[in-house]
Amino acid sequence: MAEEIKYKLVYEGEEAERNRLPAHQGATSIEGVTWSISLLAHYAATGEIRTRGSLSPKIKVYLRPSRQGSFINELFVFITEPNNLFITSVAGAYAAGSAGQIVNTLIVKTLKEVCGLIYKHTRHDEKWLKKLPSGDTEALVDKVEPSMRRAHDVIDDGASTLDIKKGQTSLITFDRATKAYVNADNLGDESTRTVSVGAFNANSGNGRVYLPDVGKTVPFFAPKGLDTATYAALTYSLDQYVNGRPSQIKITSQEILAGDNRVKKLIVSQAMKLL
Repeated sequence: MAEEIKYKLVYEGEEAERNRLPAHQGATSIEGVTWSISLLAHYAATGEIRTRGSLSPKIKVYLRPSRQGSFINELFVFITEPNNLFITSVAGAYAAGSAGQIVNTLIVKTLKEVCGLIYKHTRHDEKWLKKLPSGDTEALVDKVEPSMRRAHDVIDDGASTLDIKKGQTSLITFDRATKAYVNADNLGDESTRTVSVGAFNANSGNGRVYLPDVGKTVPFFAPKGLDTATYAALTYSLDQYVNGRPSQIKITSQEILAGDNRVKKLIVSQAMKLL
């Protein structure tokens, strides 16, 4: 039986209070949100990460007209084949509950990470998220970031905030701070850190490391052409982490910073095991 996830896109403040948005900025924002969710829905259906081309019919995204009450659009994620999705097959026994719950978790988690916000997993979520191919969640954040920048186009230029809701529950709010975060790509210093690798896909080069000095994980990218010892060290750390053993290594990387100097991403140039 098909399933449906219902979202509300609630624009508030500025022109939105008059139940209107500037045409270009408003249309760009709605397109950015719907395309971001469509890309994540396609991944949930197929396991493919893409930014163009036709999308899977297994999950379809629909938009309903705006209505009174600031400026509100309803967005529907219609799961036509809930028992035949990549994400539910990977989650396996951890896919307790509806496919809609799992797809919703993937969408909210990714959108929050793009915006620099913390997504608090349940223990159940952590178990099935770990079963996704290593590096995929980081690659999804990268692919969705451009459309999320468009989603923020109307912020401070027609509306003060965009609140994505499910029922009466606010899932994520876009505002001036999240707009600054997604639009900033400031180059920081090259530095050497001691880190632990929590995810790494050698084919794409995407991964995630824990930074003890910051107290959180951040995505990284290891481009092609680095020395073999670097890839070996990254893989070693991930293997140690997965098996519950000490997993720290040293990496040298270029920092990509948000406007408030938070580390958004690391571009790795070298990695080595600790002596």
